[in-house]
Amino acid sequence: MSHHSIPSSPASSPLAEEYAAIARGDHATGPRGTIRFAVSTDDPTEGKGDLFVALGLARALRSAGWGVDFWPIGRWTEEVPADTTVLVSMIESFVPGLVPAGTATVAWVRNWTAQWASLPYLTEYDAVWASSSIARDALAAVYDGPVEVVPIGVDLDLFTTEPTEPTDTAGTPTPRSDRTVTTVNFWGARRRVQDVLLEIAPAEPVVWFAANVEHVEPSPGVELRAAVPYFALPEVYRAAAFVVDDVIAPAAEFGTLNSRLYESLACGALPVTDCALGLDELGLGDVPVFTDAASLERAIAMPTADRDALVERLHAVVVERHSYAARAEQVRSSLDAAVERANGRTGDRAPLLRWATLQREELRETAHERDVHRSGVHQINERLIVSEEAVAVLDRGRRDADAARQAAESERDAIALRYEALTRSAEYRVLDRLGRVARRLRQRG
Repeated sequence: MSHHSIPSSPASSPLAEEYAAIARGDHATGPRGTIRFAVSTDDPTEGKGDLFVALGLARALRSAGWGVDFWPIGRWTEEVPADTTVLVSMIESFVPGLVPAGTATVAWVRNWTAQWASLPYLTEYDAVWASSSIARDALAAVYDGPVEVVPIGVDLDLFTTEPTEPTDTAGTPTPRSDRTVTTVNFWGARRRVQDVLLEIAPAEPVVWFAANVEHVEPSPGVELRAAVPYFALPEVYRAAAFVVDDVIAPAAEFGTLNSRLYESLACGALPVTDCALGLDELGLGDVPVFTDAASLERAIAMPTADRDALVERLHAVVVERHSYAARAEQVRSSLDAAVERANGRTGDRAPLLRWATLQREELRETAHERDVHRSGVHQINERLIVSEEAVAVLDRGRRDADAARQAAESERDAIALRYEALTRSAEYRVLDRLGRVARRLRQRG
């Protein structure tokens, strides 16, 4: 199968434009009120997972009558607008001190469960959503309010086996290949799957689309490519047979699994993951699990008929249970209860919580400045290292040139000495006289 059977870039689509409009806040009002999501960014081009999870649920909630909007980190020192009916926090570092007292608050613990459970302000939330039953139990041990299992999901309008637009010049959808892909990103911390992919030797290399791909070491079993935008993922998954998944350690501990699991199955590709914990309660216990290069090779060597039968069964589970439309329906009662709990509260949050919010953001800004400073120092050090290496190269070149010059001079001097010794010898003088006599005789003749 040609390596080009896995696409690398998407065409823009009406659905991508709809997502962008939601992220801009174009749909912030609705008959049921406004739900705002505290997120890392409201810019989809940054590729942040928390934003796309929030966008997926927001799109479904909009269809259910809610206005939806976003509250990115850059605004966390501002007062949350008073028209916010519910604030859903996607990130554990968001402190809800500037949320109006009458606004219901929900903590959606998608991963980093242990960090969420350690928060001194977790009790400020009116409800907590966990991504697995193990995470729910850990959170319920430190939180007295309602904790419900609400895993992340998938937008079935975007991730589907039937592309909405043709993807090749002939006007037909890209056919599914027998290739294996992975879309695990590299953010500086080494992923477990990296060591596996260094050792794997499949029939064809695994196509790895990774952020910061230039910092990922190459290996014979992997074909490295730059990360694709979010809206290219459906096309990539529709063209693949297998999708290798990697769950970070803080998520694997609680069985809080990735969007990649649902998205690949929704597109008809079979995920192969390194975390079995949490699969059973999702109805996805038959998803292949690998622990090393050999087990991954065995999984992706599955016969096509077996793979297709397994994908068909698991795809049906995802469609039935794990769409964002299903999640929106599931959280309806939780949102209503949180709003009711917030009713009657007026004014601002406690002064200490408001102070903690501002302190937290000041610390975040300080940490950011520190990281920028460290990055600058690192870049300067890299330039110094490069300069020192260049000087060393030049110095070696100068030394080599000096050595070559000295060798040439020595060879020249040796030749000169040999010539001088030769011209002073009796043999040379006799031959020289005979040569002069011969030249005179030729001139006379």
